[in-house]
Amino acid sequence: MLKHSWILAAALALAACSPQVYPLFLEVRQPSDAGLSLVGKTASIVYMDGSNAVDSLFDRQAASALARALEEDYFGGEEVIGLSRIPTPDSIGVDLMHTLVMETGGDVVFLISSKVAPLPESGKADVPMESHIYLYDSMGADAVKRYHGAAVLKDCSPEELGGQAEEVGTRIARRFRSNWVTETFSFYYFDDFSSESWFTPLQDVADGNFAKAVQGWEPLVKNGSNLKRACACFNMAQVFYLMGDYEISSRWLEEAEKLESLTQADALRKRLAVHLEK
Repeated sequence: MLKHSWILAAALALAACSPQVYPLFLEVRQPSDAGLSLVGKTASIVYMDGSNAVDSLFDRQAASALARALEEDYFGGEEVIGLSRIPTPDSIGVDLMHTLVMETGGDVVFLISSKVAPLPESGKADVPMESHIYLYDSMGADAVKRYHGAAVLKDCSPEELGGQAEEVGTRIARRFRSNWVTETFSFYYFDDFSSESWFTPLQDVADGNFAKAVQGWEPLVKNGSNLKRACACFNMAQVFYLMGDYEISSRWLEEAEKLESLTQADALRKRLAVHLEK
């Protein structure tokens, strides 16, 4: 009996020293339908302020709605996207967008130009309109992407133009908002007396509190065996990947691999290569 107790204790001690893998099914941000991602970038929206007051009003309201939708998606609702206006230019190309990047400070610049058919003097009418969106990402290819859309503003009046413009701006945002897919991420943990130190950050990740998870694992990268430190570094790498900080994620993965060879490292390395090779 004593012999079996010793064997069980030894097995438990061995398990405590061995890492376990905890899978989490998480929603992962992917580029928008337009191929754009604002993760790690600043953005600004510029609208035309020409001689037609109706067009200018429409663009201002649409730009405001576009900004709110993108802020909700990429910046947690924080008002960080600047709005500005320019006179209608003679032409729209890379040179103009370079200027707007410098003037607005946005890594990504949206330029909106709309044309609204004459509004009814009284009552309501169906009013045709069209919008042109010019997009320049200074951190991507040195080219201007152009998008065009047309619609009919149903039962529109001068008093309701602003509200309908906001609806159009919200629809425009759909092309540039993130797509999300469910993927499996495997995190390491140790089932020993310090297991709470490993499980609490895992719960934070599951809840989407990535910054809090980083704080939870930070002490573990400095203490314990090389294996435990490597596992903590790997977990940190995964969290920064989920946050969209791919360079930092790559550095943490390198730190983990300096300490120990981990079976889950290859999957993360392949995920990072998709973003770092662009």
